[in-house]
Amino acid sequence: MKKFTIALIIALPTIALPMISIAAADAVNNRQKAFSSIEEVTKQVDSELNNSDVDWLKVGELSEMLVEHGTVLNASFAEGDTGGKAKKEIWSKPEKFNQLMLQMNQGFAELYQASVEQDLSSAEQGLDSVNNTCKGCHRTYRSRW
Repeated sequence: MKKFTIALIIALPTIALPMISIAAADAVNNRQKAFSSIEEVTKQVDSELNNSDVDWLKVGELSEMLVEHGTVLNASFAEGDTGGKAKKEIWSKPEKFNQLMLQMNQGFAELYQASVEQDLSSAEQGLDSVNNTCKGCHRTYRSRW
């Protein structure tokens, strides 16, 4: 029994560490996919809002996707979940980062509400808010290498 316990103590880190590493890689992959999709979807929304006859149903569907991506991102920056192009300050000094995430998600919600109300001015304002927040966050929290 003692040999089994010792063997288990020795083997456990070699089993657990790769699993932790895989989970961290999944979190990084999920947030990178969400950010890539946000970039693509915001471009689609911008294009749609520039049409003379805005398809509000499409803008609503796209803005729902953005809201969902925001939810994914809120769960994708758990403490100690480092990796990717994110700077360590996200975890060591999270206050400003969390504020920017909140602003981004509020912009998504504003865009969605504007699509329901078919309000072009509010939709553009929500989209501008999102884009400005993305730029600010990238300048502060994204590594260039």
